[in-house]
Amino acid sequence: MNKICIEKRIPYKYGEEFKLLPIFDVHYGHKLCDVAMLKKYLADNVDGKTYIVGGGDLLDSIVCTDKRYSKGVDGTKTEDIIDEQVDGLYKIFEPYKDKFVGCSCGNHEHTIVKNSGTNPVKRLCEKLNVPYMGYSSFFKLLFTENGSRVRTVMFYINHGYGGGSNTRGGNLTKYSKVPLNFDADCYLFGHVHMLQHDFYPYLSIVGNKLTAKKKYICICGTFKKSLDDDNTVTWEETKGMSPSFLGGLTIYLKPTYTWVDIKVES
Repeated sequence: MNKICIEKRIPYKYGEEFKLLPIFDVHYGHKLCDVAMLKKYLADNVDGKTYIVGGGDLLDSIVCTDKRYSKGVDGTKTEDIIDEQVDGLYKIFEPYKDKFVGCSCGNHEHTIVKNSGTNPVKRLCEKLNVPYMGYSSFFKLLFTENGSRVRTVMFYINHGYGGGSNTRGGNLTKYSKVPLNFDADCYLFGHVHMLQHDFYPYLSIVGNKLTAKKKYICICGTFKKSLDDDNTVTWEETKGMSPSFLGGLTIYLKPTYTWVDIKVES
């Protein structure tokens, strides 16, 4: 499947509201991945009108030959680190596989691709039977009422890049430049393990009507703790990074007569 733009058609009745859950930076397989919180987050938020997209670094994907590897933070139990991570996360996602728009990879999984010639996220996608979205892509949610009256929301998803900022404004500023080059209604990023969002207004034409919209910049959080209860040294400690709120944000989507109302909560 062409990963550049994936489409998900969603039938609706006027007045219905839907949710999109972007799940980023789970780092499954790391000792500090909060697996219980991930399971609760899914159980509490997924219902019949919820959809999910994976945003990279879903798997920690650090193996013994990697200079970043430390047995102190390796949460796997066997020598088959990648296989164990893929199989373990699949078991968590499997009850919700029909809800996934797709999954993209992050810098951690891409390191495995470069060094080992296998793609753990693509393997996870194959098990879930959902589209693999590469490191970045566009995807559309097309809300259709009785097979017509289509309302389209365009998303741009990119795992993220660069060093994380210790200021919340710094991370938003970095990613807020992306709309200058990529056109979408909502932009989803991760990598910096922050949970925050912002928007700015713009005017567009829908049909022949002038319509006010909002472009959203979303930094989608993490399920990996930055400090341990014991004296295990974490990467965040060594880089002087700020602690993060764990979890993900929720994007509410409500088709209207003119377009789709978008609301983001974190």
